Parts: sequence; C-alpha cells; structure tokens
Amino acid sequence: MRTATFTHFGWSVFVLLNLNNKRVSWAARFSVVGPSHPIITYVGDEVMLPAFLSPELNAQGFDIKWTTPKSSSPVLLYQNNSIINRIESYTGRTVFSWENLKYGNVSLIIRNVRVSDGDLYKCLVFSEQWEDETRINLIVEVLGSHPSISMISTQDQKTTLECSAEKWNPQPEIIWRDMNGEDMTSQSTVATQEDAEGLLTVSSVIPVKKEFNVFACLLRSKAPKTDWPSRLIIYSFSPGVSVWLVLFCVLLAVCVAVTPLLAIQWRKMKEKNTRYDTIAELLPVWFLCKEIGMSQHVTNAEWRRICSSAADVTFDPETASPWLIVSENGKEVRHVDTR
Repeated sequence: MRTATFTHFGWSVFVLLNLNNKRVSWAARFSVVGPSHPIITYVGDEVMLPAFLSPELNAQGFDIKWTTPKSSSPVLLYQNNSIINRIESYTGRTVFSWENLKYGNVSLIIRNVRVSDGDLYKCLVFSEQWEDETRINLIVEVLGSHPSISMISTQDQKTTLECSAEKWNPQPEIIWRDMNGEDMTSQSTVATQEDAEGLLTVSSVIPVKKEFNVFACLLRSKAPKTDWPSRLIIYSFSPGVSVWLVLFCVLLAVCVAVTPLLAIQWRKMKEKNTRYDTIAELLPVWFLCKEIGMSQHVTNAEWRRICSSAADVTFDPETASPWLIVSENGKEVRHVDTR
C-alpha cells in the first residue's frame, strides 16, 4: 500500500514538473516579423528595415544579427549590450536603437543609401531558449539616362534598331511600340551589363521589316517614384535607303536653300564691278581736265611777261576770218555767228 502511494505521488510530481517546463518553453517563444513586400528606396535617402518581435518582448538581453548574402560578416551585431559594425562600408551609416529594444523593435536604419546596399537582408534574434529570423528585400532605385535609338545593319543585311540607356538600377522595363501604337516588345531582345558602380547599361534590339514606320522606345522604372517621368524617344525609319542617298538629299536641300543667296550676292558684286569699271574709264578724262584746268591758270609773273612782250598789231579786214569783224582802225576784232 505504501509502495503504491509513493508511486502515485512520484508520478504526480513528475507530471507537475514536466508541465512547468512546458510552460516556461512556450513563454520564451517569439517570432521575428518583417514586411512581406520589398522595401524600395533611392540613392542618398534614409531607409528603415522594419523588424519586430511577436509577442512584444524586451530584446535588450537577446543577441541580434543583421546579415546579407554578400558577406560572411554581419552588417550589424548586437551582443552583450554592445553594437558592432563588421562591414566597413556600413560604418557610420547604420542606426540601431537600444531603447527601442525594450518594445521588441529590432529594426535597422541605413543612412545615405548606396546602390551596393540593395540586397536581401536577414535579421536573426537569439535568446537562451529560442531563435527566429525574418528576411527583407531592399531595392535601391536609380533612374538612368535618356534612351537613345541607333540603326544597326547585321552581316546578313538585316536592319535592326537598338534602344540603349545607362546608369539604371534595377533593370528597367523596355517597351517598343510602332506608329499605330501596337506593342512590339515581344519581337525584341534585351541585354544588360553592370558597371563598376553596380549600375546597369541596358539595350534592346528589334528587327525592322516594314518600308516605313515610326518606333517608340519607352524605358519605365519597375518601381517608379512619383516625380520620375518615364523616358520616351521616337525614331522614324525607312529601310532600303542608302546613307549616301540621305547625304545627297541633305546636300541638295542645302544647295537649294543657298543658291538664291549666292545669286543675290553675285548680282551685288556685278553692280560694284560695273561701277568700278565706269570710274576707271573716267579717270583719264578726269586727269586730262585737271591738266587743262591747271594750264588755264596764269601766274602773275607770266602775265607781266606777256604784257611786256605786247606788240602793236593791225588786222587787215580783207584777209581776216569771216567769223571776225575788224574795227575801222584795225585794232579790235569781235566774233560773230554767221549761221
């Protein structure tokens, strides 16, 4: 009887202790809750990667680690009430609030966001009896250059159009439309190349078959900011037209535009030449008149010499010119018009 009673008492103690252990275990459990959607930010901005404990617990005595697949070292480590940045590129750019840990807030803030910050972040929280994690996808948006369209001829004489742009992140959506507004994107192929900054150079190539068409290339950010416009460029294309023919047409148009100006200028030059020729022809006459005028001027000395050489002359009316009328004394004559 005693043995049975002892045994029953022992089982009661064992069951009670086991239930107490289970109660402690369930009370220590928690979940790390983060957003189900990606966090989108922009270069130079400040972004928060939100993470919370559920139920709300004081996490100041827990170990917390933020990591990314890019590095084996943690972005941030909270351990023994100390905050440590293990990755140099994040030093001075992360904010982790010790006060907020009281309320189960284990969020990480990144300042002055860089393109390289875009990654899949993991937040791990450890207690003595439990651990959990959440993953947050951070996308860093960069709107790159305007797209440009160029014409490319392949070795098999096929013509294609290439739409390209630089400094984008992440890869933008490239849409082709023809002159009727029809979507031609399915006929294109896209290629990307990453530069040293982690930004993308994107290009899309589409074949051209119609004799004439107008193509529009639209680059659209997959997560556009409200004040960021989509980039659009329109390109007119007419295959089969030689580059030399295009140059000839351009030169012809220039010639047509310049010819009237040249004709007007030539007419003005001709008028000037005619004026100069007339002046050149009159120059000898002008010099002759000048010499005659100079010869008509008699100095005082010459006049005195002429007067001192005067002679007494008597005109004979019989032998005088019929244009002259001689006075009776033969000393004076005058001219008369006999017409």
